[in-house]
Amino acid sequence: MKLSLLIALMLLGSSAARADDSKLRKEDVPLQTKATLRGKNKLCCGYPLAEELGFALRFYWLVLEQDYDDPQSTSVPKSGRGAQVPLNTFVELYTPGGFYFGHVPERLAWALRLEGSGLMRDGRIVNYTGKCPYGYGTCFEQLDVGEHPFGRGAGVRPLIPFKSVAVDPRLVPIGEPIYIPEFDGLVLPDGSIHDGCVRADDTGGGIKKRKMDFFVVTYGNFRFLLDELQSVAWITPHIEAPRCEYMRDL
Repeated sequence: MKLSLLIALMLLGSSAARADDSKLRKEDVPLQTKATLRGKNKLCCGYPLAEELGFALRFYWLVLEQDYDDPQSTSVPKSGRGAQVPLNTFVELYTPGGFYFGHVPERLAWALRLEGSGLMRDGRIVNYTGKCPYGYGTCFEQLDVGEHPFGRGAGVRPLIPFKSVAVDPRLVPIGEPIYIPEFDGLVLPDGSIHDGCVRADDTGGGIKKRKMDFFVVTYGNFRFLLDELQSVAWITPHIEAPRCEYMRDL
């Protein structure tokens, strides 16, 4: 993966008030193909995993270190427990083997632990590995940007922008394509149109039973999609939908 992609990613969070647009597309990141806007198709084939609007929708993204240079930046989430972390405290991060990883703001460390993956200012893609006895008490590892340019999901699965979702694997098998009618026709930040197809690529400690987290790359994209989805907080995921079979692992 070219360094230019990493630089483009670092610029994504610079303005949360407007959508991220052409930078990812120019670097051949697999976003949606542009298409004519069409209505949602709630009658698509497949089998619903719950009653209509039976799954809670949440979002997650790649944490950008540069967003934490300015505590007042609109690219930094202001809600949740992260807002309770002092602005001027720093922590040491380590790998699971005890090797020093970096000296970072505690708010950044908290966000990395919550979201799971992040892009450091020097271009490193880092991933949460769990609790450890060193430094902050949470360890991270550096990923190969060619294999995991946006972070890693369950196992060795790469996260894919606007396609990966985190699920409870007791309900949805990892690797399973999923059709979400509420996403069908959704305008994405780069102007392309979502076809409603995603894939179970990730899990999370807070994802239990009927919850699903949608990977949207940046916090700026999250804010954009909140407007596009008109505060949709519940979805109706379907499995075994033929239209989404193209996402099944080969």
